[in-house]
Amino acid sequence: MSSPLVKISVGMPVYNGEEYLESAIQATLKQTYEDFELIVSDNASTDRTESICRDFAESDSRIRYVRNEKNIGAAGNYNQLFRLARGEYFRWFNADDLCSEFLHEKCLSTLEAHPDAVLAYGKTDIIDGNDRFIEHYEDNLDLQMDSVVKRFLTFFHVVGMTNVIYGLMRRSALQNTLLMGNGSFPAADTNLMGELTLYGKFIEIPEILFYRRIHEDASSWDRNNTNAQQMFWTGGNNKYVMPTLKKDLAYLRAILRSPNGILEKLLMETYILRRIFWNRRLIWNESLHCIQSDKNS
Repeated sequence: MSSPLVKISVGMPVYNGEEYLESAIQATLKQTYEDFELIVSDNASTDRTESICRDFAESDSRIRYVRNEKNIGAAGNYNQLFRLARGEYFRWFNADDLCSEFLHEKCLSTLEAHPDAVLAYGKTDIIDGNDRFIEHYEDNLDLQMDSVVKRFLTFFHVVGMTNVIYGLMRRSALQNTLLMGNGSFPAADTNLMGELTLYGKFIEIPEILFYRRIHEDASSWDRNNTNAQQMFWTGGNNKYVMPTLKKDLAYLRAILRSPNGILEKLLMETYILRRIFWNRRLIWNESLHCIQSDKNS
């Protein structure tokens, strides 16, 4: 890879985000650390998203606006943003969230002081559609263990929301992962974070740097609504086929690709195989659903 053109790349995926888009862009532009680019990838929005983005791009040379001809799904849009990025460090930032003006400065200084870390993030507050505080959220992903096995296994015991991907990540580590995958299973951001633990430590900065907005208009609002999740991740009505098994198989492939030792890989693979066994009823039910769908088609 040639020398990066900027220190930090911010990738903002958006689909029909006119209500909160301006606030999210402004929160990025207010960063005290200014050597960054903001790439906005518009997933074929039908509201005012395009005009808002073009106005901002004309007024600030750090902004690049990309519009997809069709909705390629959240997975494809997130992945595209990383491929377009030119920075040494990378973060995603949703078009309806907010962040502290010190996020870049604090996370960058932390990563540069800890070369064995691949991700730095601040604490999270949850806000509503009117910027009002709802609750503080503990991400519990301060994974500074030297042992990759301990990092990886601890991740599964503590992970909830994946707010940490809106912190700052080292590009050299992130480029080794499958990113958000191909949209064949939901919550690919969780898989990505698990995979990233294979390459280094996660460091939590003990102050509020990220504000996660929870509102009913969010594309991924209802995690229990399978149809909504399929639409969000794939951009269409593509049906999930054996998603639970696919998620665990993705972890196994990630372990095999990682630069860790044979014993470390064996211990982590054993854990994932146990997960498959623990999930056997769900996997069986998903297989029956696939068979039934084939019969009905």
